[in-house]
Amino acid sequence: MVKLVHLADLHAGKLTAKTLDRNEDLLHALEQVYDFVKEERPDYLVVAGDIFDKRRPDSESSKLVGDFFVRVAALGTKVLAAAGNHDGSGFLDMFTPWSRRWGVRIFPRLNTKELVYADGEVAFAVVPFVSERAITELSEGGADARVRYAEKMRKLLTYAAERVKGFKYRFLVAHLFFARSKVGKTEQEITVSDAYAVDQSALSEVFHYAALGHVHRHQRLEFAPAPAYYSGSLYQLDFGEEGQDKFFNFVVVENGRTSVRPIKLSLLRELRKVVLKRGEDAKKVLEREKRPNLYLWVEVEASSPQEFTLRRSLAERILGENLLKVTVRWKDTSSRSLFRRRNDGRSVEDLRDPLKMYREYCLTALGRKPDPRTEELIRELLQRVGV
Repeated sequence: MVKLVHLADLHAGKLTAKTLDRNEDLLHALEQVYDFVKEERPDYLVVAGDIFDKRRPDSESSKLVGDFFVRVAALGTKVLAAAGNHDGSGFLDMFTPWSRRWGVRIFPRLNTKELVYADGEVAFAVVPFVSERAITELSEGGADARVRYAEKMRKLLTYAAERVKGFKYRFLVAHLFFARSKVGKTEQEITVSDAYAVDQSALSEVFHYAALGHVHRHQRLEFAPAPAYYSGSLYQLDFGEEGQDKFFNFVVVENGRTSVRPIKLSLLRELRKVVLKRGEDAKKVLEREKRPNLYLWVEVEASSPQEFTLRRSLAERILGENLLKVTVRWKDTSSRSLFRRRNDGRSVEDLRDPLKMYREYCLTALGRKPDPRTEELIRELLQRVGV
């Protein structure tokens, strides 16, 4: 019997909306994985790519990942980690000298000579991310290059299956995109597209289990001949993953049969997008959404720059640091530019007087009519300063 834990897409060093450091979220998830490993004592823990979010991660992120790997290995669980498209092979090379001493194997790049990691009766075929440029001729373009990439990756996976065929327990660890996978809104990059899609039939039934990374939504590949899963990211990386539960997989292979148990992770922080619709009581909507561990993207429906400015200010005041992003959804396309010119040459900016802004604030942000007494007070103040 062989037991393993499968996770992927750690993205250590991730910044959401360019401001929120997500290492606390990652640490929260990894502690849950560690506790599970300590309890179940699997033989292996595999990481299917995107260990880091950047090719040259900061020291804090490196320490976080390194400490986790060493702690898991100290429990007697061997660690295998393959590079993803976000990882820098040169940086991962620096892990190699010390990692093997602790029972940690890092695979920074594809190397056919080291394609298979053999451990007694167990064999892992390890396929780090392979770019289209690395596997096709630069002179090939468009559809030809895409076809060539898919063909060569299929041949590589077939070769990997042949290499492990003689072992009792056979696994694949790979970071790549398979056609007909369910992706989230986060995965907009070219490497999660038809240009990099490999057909699921390329996953040979020789493998008892294929541990995959690259797609952030947890799922089984329904059309693969072998049991194949994307374990998904360990926390909500971006607003495209709003509402997604997060998991890692616990896999047991015994007597030629594979059982897979998804283990749900608790989230330290959640992400949510909120739309402030015109006519709604924006203050009530925002106060209802304000919670310590909920971080928001607020999209404001507005028909003028003034209206957007007022509602954005309200969101900033109520949500504080829990507000990560504010965007506008124009209801009147003629109001999209603050500096649109009128026929008389005046800018829309000229119209932003305090009285007009107060009226729009009451109507759009507070959902009520302006107070006549306040309007009169504003007029008096404007007269005093000569406006």
